[in-house]
Amino acid sequence: MATARGSTTNFDIGDYVLWSRVDERLARNKLLAQWVGPFTVAEAPPHSFVIRHLLSDATYEVHGSRLRFYADSSLDVTEEIRELVSNQGMLLGVEGFADFRFNASASGWELLANWTGLQDIEASWEPLHSLMKEVPVKVREYANSVEDAAFIEF
Repeated sequence: MATARGSTTNFDIGDYVLWSRVDERLARNKLLAQWVGPFTVAEAPPHSFVIRHLLSDATYEVHGSRLRFYADSSLDVTEEIRELVSNQGMLLGVEGFADFRFNASASGWELLANWTGLQDIEASWEPLHSLMKEVPVKVREYANSVEDAAFIEF
């Protein structure tokens, strides 16, 4: 059994927290964390927290180590705070695709998805069949822009 490391994070539902996100501004593959938010703590399942975006109401399950306390539930969310949040670009969704590959072990195509509100370093390889369910128009637009006959036939 693994020994737990670090300190326990404890937030109450309704608290406001900041969420760290990765930034690729440093040389030599170093990463820089940037705190964005605030977000509202919506749920507290074991080993994580569900946070809610103040503007979009989108929810994200986040490990407690990626959160920092900002204010308790009595915070008055002013127009100024809402404007700050809107300038952070955290409305997550598929922004576009950077590359494609055939994953032989999974026997399927994958796309390198760039996520709205996240840096390119946080792009991830996603199965084509999943993306076709979620964002079919974007997938077809990308497929039409690619000059690879094998990929276009997917």
